[in-house]
Amino acid sequence: MNRVLFALAAVLFALFPAAAAPHVSLVPLKPNLYVVEDTYYAAENSMVYVGRDHVTVIGATWSPETAALLVAEIKKVTPKPVTEVIDQNHDLDRTGGNAYFKQKGAKIIAIQATSDLLAKEGKDQIADTRKFAPDYPDVPIVLPDTIVGNDFALQDGAVRGLWLGASHKPDDIFVWFPNEKVLYGGCALKPFLGNTVGADLAEYPKTLNRLKALNLPIETIVAGHGAAVQGPDLIDRYLGFLAAYKP
Repeated sequence: MNRVLFALAAVLFALFPAAAAPHVSLVPLKPNLYVVEDTYYAAENSMVYVGRDHVTVIGATWSPETAALLVAEIKKVTPKPVTEVIDQNHDLDRTGGNAYFKQKGAKIIAIQATSDLLAKEGKDQIADTRKFAPDYPDVPIVLPDTIVGNDFALQDGAVRGLWLGASHKPDDIFVWFPNEKVLYGGCALKPFLGNTVGADLAEYPKTLNRLKALNLPIETIVAGHGAAVQGPDLIDRYLGFLAAYKP
């Protein structure tokens, strides 16, 4: 048994227990931008960007089932097809729905580190998740098919992915929406310390300070867990959590 992964799963479940009636909801944030609230297994927040011709999903959600529920929600707000999905890191809450999106013809986009880590740890993550959530499906591991650099742009520059160093996981990226001045922090930014299993506690604050040094005109940060919509001060708040944490 991979004890680190099992500990991660157990801590996640304790921090974010699934609701009695789990659901996937699409919550409008800006005219083209939506927050995805997925309360299956362990509650997580993803994002959807509706572009001129197609839709970009940021975070594949937990499973093929939750991915299908998300697409059904997207169809309620736009007829445009989902053609690309960003795996924000290699954890199951960001990659578990890859199989569904791949089957529907969408590109699965990630940095190389995410593809490598998903190939290495994906099966163990599924096995360990099923220990605390027995109803989690034994889904196939579907790797990204489009590998991008550490600074990449989609939707004619309206969606920008940034890897700035290790944080919650070695491969966490931030996603910046310049037109809306919204930053998706994913698992690396949330309104509490959360799970630190697998985090690089030495590099984490350095990565967040690199993010600050970009001087992005952030108006809103969307956290990957907990209350989704946060102010731009979340970066400093999380640096405070890290500074106060005593392993």
